[in-house]
Amino acid sequence: MRKLFVILFIFLVPNLVFSQVDEESYVFDDSKKAKADEEKKGKFNWKRVTVGGGLGATFGDLTYFEISPTVGYYLTDQLLTGIGGTYIYYSDNVYKYKTNIFGGNIFTEYLFKDLPIMAHVETNLMNYFSWNEQQRINAIGVFVGGGLKQQLGDGRSYLAILILWDVNESKDSFYPNPIIRGGISIGL
Repeated sequence: MRKLFVILFIFLVPNLVFSQVDEESYVFDDSKKAKADEEKKGKFNWKRVTVGGGLGATFGDLTYFEISPTVGYYLTDQLLTGIGGTYIYYSDNVYKYKTNIFGGNIFTEYLFKDLPIMAHVETNLMNYFSWNEQQRINAIGVFVGGGLKQQLGDGRSYLAILILWDVNESKDSFYPNPIIRGGISIGL
């Protein structure tokens, strides 16, 4: 009797223990579970990083060149936040005026799922030479608006055109309302 009990114990206990294992963790492809675990741990994920920005140029009696790179991070699949910088070279041959303009911004975008629209909020700082005050000044803008986006490939890359409004507009504001902007965001 004792031998029978030992034999049953040897064969049944491993089956009982195995039956208590979570079936989802006993698969050969644990990529979904690993991805969920990584997001729970709050680890930095390079696949959520985007780079992009915008370029602008005009040449002739009025020369204008702008470069505005951005770096963003998807906090969720629809919420992107990031920082950007701006450099503008401006030259007016009629008035014999040349200047360099510098700036930066912090932004957040909400990309609506399965729709080609997006919402955008941004705080912008521009440093430029003011004709009125005859010195360099800092102008702070708070932009609110939205626009259209065109997905590119994997869903983390897109082209966008935005219409923004500076709710902090003053006599020193660098951009006049409304602000129309185009750009690209490329997921890594």
